This record gives sequence, structure tokens and C-alpha cells, in this order.
Amino acid sequence: LFERLCGLVCPERPEPDYPLQLSKAPTQEEFIRGAMTKNPYMKSSLGPLMRDVKNRICRDLDMVGLIEDDNGMELLVAGKIVKLDLPVAAVYEQVW
Repeated sequence: LFERLCGLVCPERPEPDYPLQLSKAPTQEEFIRGAMTKNPYMKSSLGPLMRDVKNRICRDLDMVGLIEDDNGMELLVAGKIVKLDLPVAAVYEQVW
């Protein structure tokens, strides 16, 4: 009964599927070959964490050696380095 009341008072909202525009920094063009051609990427196709975003970038750019290395690549969002264990939804809503 209590759970039903809670569901009526504060219903759970489904998490939106955010579109993410992924690009390389112009200063990295020489060091990171390839292009992120499927922009915008939908959050649902990447995964829940920023680590999943980094891993997708590594796979798409044939940088598989960095998939297991969380220190090999930093992600910049609106000019800020973001931690890889942050949820994509939180970064999208609070930083982007």
C-alpha cells in the first residue's frame, strides 16, 4: 500500500534518451585518427556511464588499447574534464 501511494505522489519518470554530439578536440586531430561519423550518438546506444562513452570512442576510432585504460583518455564536456564513473544523464543535465 505504501509503495502504491509513493508511486502516485512521486511517480518514476523514465530516463530520457539524450543525444550526444561527440567530436575530437582540434588539437588532437594529428594524434587521434578517424572520425566520429554517427553523430549524434544516443545515450541508449552508449551505456549509462561516461566510461561507456569513452569506450565507444575508443572502439569507433580503433583505439582498442585504451578501452581498459581509464587514464589514457580524458573526456571534455563544455571545457571540463569529467570523471568516467559519472552517469551520462547527470553530466548531460548538469554540465552540457
